[in-house]
Amino acid sequence: MKILITGIAGFVGSHLAKLLAGKKNDVFGICLGCEDTSELALIRRKIAIYKCDITDFPKLTELIRKIRPDQIYHLAGISSAGRSFLEPLITFDANIYGTISLLEAVRQAKLDTKILVVGSGDMYGVVKKKDIPIKENLPLNPISPYGASKAACDILAYQYFKSYGLKLVRARSFNHTGPGQALGFAIPDFCSQIAKIEEGLVPAYMRVGNLQAIRDLTDVRDVVRGYELLMRHGKAGEAYNLCLGKGYKLKQILGKLLKSSSKKIKVVEDKNRKRIADIPILVGDNSKIKKESGWKVRIPLDETLKDTLNYWRKKVEN
Repeated sequence: MKILITGIAGFVGSHLAKLLAGKKNDVFGICLGCEDTSELALIRRKIAIYKCDITDFPKLTELIRKIRPDQIYHLAGISSAGRSFLEPLITFDANIYGTISLLEAVRQAKLDTKILVVGSGDMYGVVKKKDIPIKENLPLNPISPYGASKAACDILAYQYFKSYGLKLVRARSFNHTGPGQALGFAIPDFCSQIAKIEEGLVPAYMRVGNLQAIRDLTDVRDVVRGYELLMRHGKAGEAYNLCLGKGYKLKQILGKLLKSSSKKIKVVEDKNRKRIADIPILVGDNSKIKKESGWKVRIPLDETLKDTLNYWRKKVEN
């Protein structure tokens, strides 16, 4: 089977590529020319990577016609809500125009390709307590440019399914983390600071933003398994939350990480690390994906945090 992953060099894309390449598929990937592909080093001979900006419609169309994929996992785009507040135009261009370019390239090529469009729990925005955990039928009310762009992509996917008959499945992934996630997100930011403190590279205090936010946090390795199961069992036109179904305060998560450190670290609030607008609680209902695909969480949070912290310890050592 020919499988195309957009954003293959990214955090989630690299984990997904490792999973799919191990199942004897023909795996192709798209990434920007400037992206680091070192996370794919162990499987580099098993995959074919093309340098292409997904907003470059002519080049993207050429690649789609050349590869003729049976499946496409669409992961490319801006993935940081924090960054989106600073760069809303770039976020909308990459996420919305990039998505419609991909869908239109497949439509024009007249391919019978199944496509997984990956969205985010951020699309739901601030919800009432009575609506927690969040089900897929809750209206989308995003409060960040990132969330708004992902909501638009979700709607585009549904429109292309209804209007043109494309086989589109929508994944709404809540927060996820693990080894390989870049800085700019809470968990790797915590882990990198701890690793630098342990090595004596910086003073023993940690700068943090809002620790009261409650997040539904899943291991990236469980998330990519969920994507693969949705590609097999997900129904075209449907949306599926991919989440743990349980919330943790960021303060709790940081506490777990600090207990794993050999150093005594003082936590310092940094106003510059707080977002313009933040969602106080974001916890999803995963009953639909569990029922229809058989997906379930395998990796507990403590293992995820341990693996992520060790990843950053090795990175700082080198």
